[in-house]
Amino acid sequence: MERRSLLSLAILTLSSYALLALESDKPFELSLKEAVRYAIDNNREVMRARLELAKADTELMKYEGKYSWRALANADINQNKFPFNQNNIFTGTKTQTNNYSAGFDKLFTTGTYFKVEAKQTRFDSNAFEDASKTPAGFGALGIPPLFTDSLSVTISQDLLKNAFGYKDRNMEKMLENQSEILKDQMEEQVAAKVVDALVDYWNFTVKDSGYLTFEQLHKNTKNVRDLTIRKQGLGLSESFEVNQWNALMAQVEGQMAQAIAEREEAKRKLIRSLNLADTTQFSKTTPLSEELPKDLDYNKDIAYAYAHRADFRSIQRKKDNAELSLKNAKNDALPSLKVAGTYGYQSQNIAYPNNGFSGSKGGVFAGTFPVMQGSVEMSYPIADTGVKAGLRDAEIQKRQVNLEEDDLTKSVADDVRTRIDVLKASYKVMENAKKTEDEAKKYYNGVLRSFQQGRFNALTVKTALDTLVQDQLALVRAKVDYNINLHRYYVAKNALFEEYGIDRSQLLPEDFQK
Repeated sequence: MERRSLLSLAILTLSSYALLALESDKPFELSLKEAVRYAIDNNREVMRARLELAKADTELMKYEGKYSWRALANADINQNKFPFNQNNIFTGTKTQTNNYSAGFDKLFTTGTYFKVEAKQTRFDSNAFEDASKTPAGFGALGIPPLFTDSLSVTISQDLLKNAFGYKDRNMEKMLENQSEILKDQMEEQVAAKVVDALVDYWNFTVKDSGYLTFEQLHKNTKNVRDLTIRKQGLGLSESFEVNQWNALMAQVEGQMAQAIAEREEAKRKLIRSLNLADTTQFSKTTPLSEELPKDLDYNKDIAYAYAHRADFRSIQRKKDNAELSLKNAKNDALPSLKVAGTYGYQSQNIAYPNNGFSGSKGGVFAGTFPVMQGSVEMSYPIADTGVKAGLRDAEIQKRQVNLEEDDLTKSVADDVRTRIDVLKASYKVMENAKKTEDEAKKYYNGVLRSFQQGRFNALTVKTALDTLVQDQLALVRAKVDYNINLHRYYVAKNALFEEYGIDRSQLLPEDFQK
């Protein structure tokens, strides 16, 4: 019974390994949509670009950090020793002042500075404590350490330059625009790198199809040679014709060897591009589109590109930033008027050093001894060349961006029109290549039948066969070229991700998604 169990377990184990082996040997196959998603998730160049995309808002986050709450703490100890003389009779020869503080502060987007602070000052002097050095009648002035505690709130505000955070909010908006510019640029790079990965896939397709074509050529050449040999036996062909086909066989075998080497090179590059296992085997099915988009329209596509292309969206944000820079430059020319105020309560005692805050008799929270402080500070730049330079540069930047927008408007329109024209042309080339390949195949089959019947010579068959091979290779190349142009058209108007239903917010690596 035990042996049967062991035997059953062994059979199950071997079956499992066999299934795994079959699964691992299963050819790698992707639809076009799956290929795009796979390139996004696995191509190392794309993954690096996606990581850069996660850093697009770094400067904005650093800037916003200044609006965070901060915890404050400070300790300052100062001790002094002096020689005994008449000057130090009343101050003492040894003094020590300890200052401790803790609190919180925050800068708000309105430019308002707020701070809550608790402080304690401990002062100790040996004045009148040494009876041998204290004049008669002054011994009662010697006291223990003096504790001064306080709790205060400080608020400050700029009322003219950077009034209520005006300049800071402009700067934050500028950094936000810059962050979006970088984000759009990186998304555009990701799209371009995805297309590059697909080109690697299609390049392998070209090389693989080339090998298959030469393989078929070899088979067809062998068939014709064998037929020629049979015809020679019947006296219908000469021996030198067999020699010709033997030479052609050798030539095709050399072409096959070269095609195998090129295919393996393209395969290794594709495996590296898609980050696959070295043992990956690719299926014969290739993700290629052969349909022309139905909604091709110059005006609609140009309008779409204006709304979605990274460079054109960036120019709008650059215009916004130029306007904000000019506003900040004008703001810098204003006087600076800052007001600040502090209000709180304090206590001072020698009897209860541990109850300076909570003591019912004169403690800080008793509110007996208020602390009030106010200040107004004003400064005005007089003939400040730095301010003038800032205004000049901001105005120049605004004009430069306007010129850049005019040029880019035409450039984007021309790019989209060119991509549509190239796409239509490559589609026409692909359709013609299909027709040409089909006609060449029919012609070759007809010539071959006639050759078998003795109505055509070997040279005609060879010419027809060469033509068919070239047309088959041209068809594969035309299909790949069409797909490359199709996806460059998507990139030109920044519609690649929308075309394949990919959420742009998901381009960030999962551990960096908000």
